[in-house]
Amino acid sequence: MSRPANTAVAEKLRKKILSGAFEKTTFLPPERQLAEEFQVGRAIIRGALRTLEDEKIIYKVPHRGWRLLKREARRLKRILLRLSSRMNAEGYEGMGLVAGICSGANDIYAEVILSSPPMELDKKELLERYNAGDIQGIIFLEAASDVSIRQLLDSGIPCVVANLEENLQLPCVRMDYHAIGAMAGKELLDRGYRNIAVCGGSLERFIYKELLAGFREIMDEAGIELDGSRILCGKDELLQEKLSALLKAPAGQRPEVFFTLRDYRAGRLYESCAQYGLKIPDDVGIISYDDISWPAARRQGLSSIREDVYRIGEESVLMLQKIYESGTLNVESIALPGVLAERTSLKRLL
Repeated sequence: MSRPANTAVAEKLRKKILSGAFEKTTFLPPERQLAEEFQVGRAIIRGALRTLEDEKIIYKVPHRGWRLLKREARRLKRILLRLSSRMNAEGYEGMGLVAGICSGANDIYAEVILSSPPMELDKKELLERYNAGDIQGIIFLEAASDVSIRQLLDSGIPCVVANLEENLQLPCVRMDYHAIGAMAGKELLDRGYRNIAVCGGSLERFIYKELLAGFREIMDEAGIELDGSRILCGKDELLQEKLSALLKAPAGQRPEVFFTLRDYRAGRLYESCAQYGLKIPDDVGIISYDDISWPAARRQGLSSIREDVYRIGEESVLMLQKIYESGTLNVESIALPGVLAERTSLKRLL
């Protein structure tokens, strides 16, 4: 069933008011002008205006029109943090994000309320809580949600996605995957590696597509063409046979080094190398991305470009604060640079 027309108009008008579109005036345009702008009848406009009056966003001045309610300076006080799944002891990435968000909230004296599946989110309830001042915004871990984040934004609720790994146009803080792929490629070239393989997830996912694109860009600039048979990207369980074939090849035909897109894949590569009697980095070098998903990475000496989940969390709070306190819903997303944690899984060939 479609929504009443005045409800849809109220959402659009609410968003326009909260974004500061009328900051130079204290009154809204006349009903006739609003009806023309939203291409609806004046009766629908009146219904939408009464909705906003109930929400204490505007009030009626007899013989003058609808006036914006004078508001106190906005301050982010309470954040609803929506987890992407139930937290567990092995969710290192998620725990790091939560820790960063809590730290960022603590710095501005804001409270964080956790919400996780299987409890469902209800758009109407969220809007009521927001209008009542119970929450001032929502941070989603990644983009997994049982409500549309875009619909919440259109309703005027400030939302930010921490660690968005998909190609969605939402306010978010994430790593600069393209630049990280380029960083990995430059590190390998500087060390003299030329016979290179890549191991990652499905290239239908934005994160892996961008990591590989940045890596290819550096290789192309150096005049090195990556062998398609050495780009092992897809479902992990389907790639093991191809990986084994590469590792069992003679020294001259075997890749000198692997770029693994996620440390847990590097962990599996370590196991495979041990199975075939290959030493790291003497026989095979490895550089990876995330420095978080494989607990043994530091102990095993894996060189990895760090996914700074703690900073992602902190920056997500600052972004939400900017959105809420400024009343501007459209903000630029943030892509953070990576830093190489250099250990012993690479050697110098030059």
